[in-house]
Amino acid sequence: MSLFIYTARDRQRNAVRGEIEGRGRDEVADHLLDQGLTPITIFERKAGGESLALLRRRLSPGPQLVDLIFFCRQMFSICKGGLALHRGIRVLAQSVRNPALRAALSDVRRQIEEGRTLSEGMSAHRRIFPALMVNLVRVGENTGRLDQAFAELQRNLELEHETRRRMKAAMRYPILVIVALIIALSVVSLFVIPVFAGVFANFGAELPWMTRALMATSEWAISWWPYVIVVAVATVVSARSWLRTDRGAETWGRWSLGLPLFGQILLKATLARFSRTLAMCMRSGIVLDQGVQAVAAASNNRHFSMRLSAMRERIAQGESLTSAARHAALFTPLVMQMITTGEETGRLDEMLDECAGFYEREVDYDLSMLGEYVEPVLLVIVSALVLMLALGIFLPMWDLASVALS
Repeated sequence: MSLFIYTARDRQRNAVRGEIEGRGRDEVADHLLDQGLTPITIFERKAGGESLALLRRRLSPGPQLVDLIFFCRQMFSICKGGLALHRGIRVLAQSVRNPALRAALSDVRRQIEEGRTLSEGMSAHRRIFPALMVNLVRVGENTGRLDQAFAELQRNLELEHETRRRMKAAMRYPILVIVALIIALSVVSLFVIPVFAGVFANFGAELPWMTRALMATSEWAISWWPYVIVVAVATVVSARSWLRTDRGAETWGRWSLGLPLFGQILLKATLARFSRTLAMCMRSGIVLDQGVQAVAAASNNRHFSMRLSAMRERIAQGESLTSAARHAALFTPLVMQMITTGEETGRLDEMLDECAGFYEREVDYDLSMLGEYVEPVLLVIVSALVLMLALGIFLPMWDLASVALS
């Protein structure tokens, strides 16, 4: 994304100048129109003309989930206490650790002082503030419940942070075992087996097939290890580039939900997030189709997001949420039953909250049991490799010892 400088007029015909990130002039113009600004001039700021602060802001990493949780918690206190937004944000920006978020808050404060709303200022920094957050803030402004909007956002982000923390903790042990196993195999193949191969060659005896296989693998690793590293790095870079494309992200999103063992956990976590976020949107007063679109924009799974966007189009054409969800073929029977019951009783947000709670408990249980599922598999793999190495190395040594004694 590039940085653009614009000149526009607001609804009161006042001149407004500022900077905004975008992929092109047309996208920036559309974004300004959405804010109620009429663009006059838009031009791209060249890299050589950027100040050091702006360049640092663009290159600095975006805020983490904990940064956004802190932001929502502080904004709730500011709104609840009745403090003026521009003054509260000025104080908040001084305590923020992330440079990108601090710079964005300073710009939001400036825009508020120029007469724009908080949501308009936040929407100019889409890399910092998710679309779902901007939409809920806009609804909170329109309904006079901005503090409740930030309270809902804080609760939703904390639940998501806790789920991510549990998944990382559950994956830590298998990843450590696999990494240790790879390092051990590399050391044995590059340094240990060649020593035994020289000993076996001096005796000229017939070696077991397992020993010959280990020696051939070791010779291949010694000869080709630089190319293996190059291919591995190239594969990782290519995969990351492919995942940045729409097709790659959609394909991986579909595959990830079908992975053995982990796919079901990801699916349940995705459904819990969908249910919780859509319930939050409905309680905040967002129209159903806009709520579904906001959930789609906030989803980390591109396949799930595209299906939700198709659902939104059907809802916008007059279909019920139940019909659109059934056509999307994403949801389990439990979710479908909750959605149907919620629409029939007019308590869709409550039903979605119950559904989210159920899946969150399921994810917690699955994550707690993940170690018990993975440990036997890792134990079998490690045992098989150790047995293969032991037999491949010690069997010929026993044969050579027998020959020497006889």
